[in-house]
Amino acid sequence: MKKFILISFALISFISCSSNSSSDGGDTTDPGQTLDPIIGVWNLSKENGFDVNSCSAQSRYIFTNDGKFTFTQHSTINNECTLDSQNSYNGEWTNNDDGTYYIKRHGFTSGTDAPISFTNENQDMIIGKFTWAKQ
Repeated sequence: MKKFILISFALISFISCSSNSSSDGGDTTDPGQTLDPIIGVWNLSKENGFDVNSCSAQSRYIFTNDGKFTFTQHSTINNECTLDSQNSYNGEWTNNDDGTYYIKRHGFTSGTDAPISFTNENQDMIIGKFTWAKQ
C-alpha cells in the first residue's frame, strides 16, 4: 500500500492546473470568475476503485487559486497513523486547458504534464489509479 501511495503522490506531485488568482492568494475570486475544478481540499478516498484505510484517507492535497498546492501524506507506522513529512511537499500548478495539468514540486527544476479528470459534479478528482474526494 505504501508503494502505491508513494507512486501516486509522485505522479500527482508533477500535475498542475491554471490559477484564477485573487490579490490575496486565497480561494476567493471575483464575481463571475470561474474557479478551476482542482481548487480546494482533496482527501484520498480510493485506490484502484477500492476505499483506502482511515489513515491513508487523511492524506490531502490543497490546491489554491494562486497556483500553489500542498500535499500531506499520512502513513501507518508502528500501528499508528502518522504524518509522513518525508513524502509531504509544496508546489505550483497550472491548467493546460487540454485535460492535463502542469505540476512542479518545490525544489525540482521542472515539473510534468499529467491527466487529471473530475467526476461526480467535480467532487471527485482522479489522478491515475487514485481518487480524491473534495472536502
